[in-house]
Amino acid sequence: MPPPPPSIPPGYQAYSHTGPSTNYAGFGGRFGAYLLDGLIAIPFLLPAFIALFAGPSEIKACTVDGVRGLCDTPTGSTIALAIALYAVGGIGYLYLYCRKVGAGQSWGQQAAGIRVVDATTGQPIGTGRAVGRFFARLLSGAVCYLGFFWMLWDQRKQTWHDKMVSSVVVKE
Repeated sequence: MPPPPPSIPPGYQAYSHTGPSTNYAGFGGRFGAYLLDGLIAIPFLLPAFIALFAGPSEIKACTVDGVRGLCDTPTGSTIALAIALYAVGGIGYLYLYCRKVGAGQSWGQQAAGIRVVDATTGQPIGTGRAVGRFFARLLSGAVCYLGFFWMLWDQRKQTWHDKMVSSVVVKE
């Protein structure tokens, strides 16, 4: 004889998971958000380019297309400064971008009306997974950008970097 069912406390409601929205974001919205986020990165990296091209330089002998001449080249300290500024700006942008995506939306995704959520719960993916997703984009682009185009025939419109961190991009 089976045991009697456990008593259910008053006011208890069973959990019913409906899953994330099935209104997945398409290629156009995601591409537009990606471009806008790239444009937003420019101010973070601009000081490095300014330092490289406006910093101290020196005239050296060089050969261009077989013709000997003089070239104006940045000094070693100018190159070191530009690399340091690029690293600081890139890390600053990466930090802010991943915090935004981890909470649900980057700036470009807000403009496009899409958000990144966990594939099973529909909740934001968090900063750690957003960092992983950011760097996994390198793998999505490694084979002729096939990982990005994968969403065109995937049932849940997931790219490779979405699959790697178990996320989906949905319309708001």
